[in-house]
Amino acid sequence: MTYLRKNYSVSEDDLEDIYQEASKAIYLNVKEGKLASLTSSLGTYFMKVCINQTLKVLSKNNKVVPLLDESRITNNNEVRDDKIDQLYGFCMDTEEEDRKIRMEMLVNNIIASMTDTCKNILHGYYWNDFSTSTIADMFGFSDANSVKAQKYKCVKKFTDKYNELKNKIYG
Repeated sequence: MTYLRKNYSVSEDDLEDIYQEASKAIYLNVKEGKLASLTSSLGTYFMKVCINQTLKVLSKNNKVVPLLDESRITNNNEVRDDKIDQLYGFCMDTEEEDRKIRMEMLVNNIIASMTDTCKNILHGYYWNDFSTSTIADMFGFSDANSVKAQKYKCVKKFTDKYNELKNKIYG
């Protein structure tokens, strides 16, 4: 929380609220199945949630993130590029990470709703990088061509479901 205190000038009371709200948000996301897996460490994810909560608190309190560093200003209009880059990075990193998390959750939910045959083939082929011959041996298919044909059907089902859900979500 030192990072938030230093970079956002947040009070101790606000920090406690931010920590509690971030913890609650993560708990609810896990409980509701919105957070099935992470592409980053839990600590990194938690920090991004804390940063988002901090920005909410600052906007609610009409506070702003300082962009001017008076010790480095040579004229009154100089803005610290490093601070702007840092703010931009927070938004982009958070948006990109959130997008990845949502995409992973969507993929995992679609695959979880598929038949065991499709789950086995897709996990074997795309996650474990098994050949179609290996998948055939592992799951009792007659040969690699049978796996290829079934994989094609599974991928088609997956993309249809993905497009259906994407249209529901994004219109």
